[in-house]
Amino acid sequence: MTDAASTYAAVYDAALAADRFSDHRMPGDHWADMAEMFRLDPRRPKDANLSTLAGYLEPLDVLLDVGGGAGRVSLALADCVQEVVLVEPSESMREQFIIARDQAGITNARIAADWWMDSDETGDVIHLSDVTYFVRDIAPFIAKLHSSAARRVLIELWRPTPGDMGSVLESIVLGEMPPRWPGLPELAAVLWEMGLLPEIRPLPDEPWWLTDAERGLSDADAIALAMRWLDAEDGQTRAAVSSKLDQVFDRTPDGLTPRWLSSPRAVLLTWETGGQPLSLTGE
Repeated sequence: MTDAASTYAAVYDAALAADRFSDHRMPGDHWADMAEMFRLDPRRPKDANLSTLAGYLEPLDVLLDVGGGAGRVSLALADCVQEVVLVEPSESMREQFIIARDQAGITNARIAADWWMDSDETGDVIHLSDVTYFVRDIAPFIAKLHSSAARRVLIELWRPTPGDMGSVLESIVLGEMPPRWPGLPELAAVLWEMGLLPEIRPLPDEPWWLTDAERGLSDADAIALAMRWLDAEDGQTRAAVSSKLDQVFDRTPDGLTPRWLSSPRAVLLTWETGGQPLSLTGE
């Protein structure tokens, strides 16, 4: 294991030990309780983030979406490629993918019910979004992505990661900073140490999960939202939130919007593979 991969694994282990996420190496459907929220309309207008991804695709491409869940991204790009293949181990996510695909009348998308490291699927372009956080042994995972893509790999992740967005709130209000998820700095270091020099491209759109119900809040509603995120009900925490309201919310004439939900941005890491396998020499 390279130095960067060891650091990545150590960050993963610390987060797992602190119960920051579940161990996806263990059996079971880890997304069963929330799969439906990841199903979006594939025919929605392409936002700037989707349009950026579409710019890397060609009409005859086979697009593999590794850990693509309900097809939030890949089904919206199905009209840009010859075929979409979802590689997804979660049954509940696959069910939501099928619903979204069939309701939209998409006929060029199929499913491979596999863990990525057990999959034999290959494609021209491989995409994954919000997957690498949950992969401890990251170097073999990356090597398989590279070797299975004839032309390009596209990796999306959020900065800060979804698990660390609430940590910003905790840090400001409570003065606590729980162990972070492995994110952009750790992943980029692994790629560089593996000899890969990706294009690192911040994407412009706000998080897709930010709803109108979380914008333009009154002070009372903003405090209530922060308390829910902090999983707290006590008066001391409520007073701390109230005193730091303008540090954790953006205030406009329309009301308050939570910074920890609105300020994160997706980052794209992408590189061409040249159709050549990637060696793990030195591991």
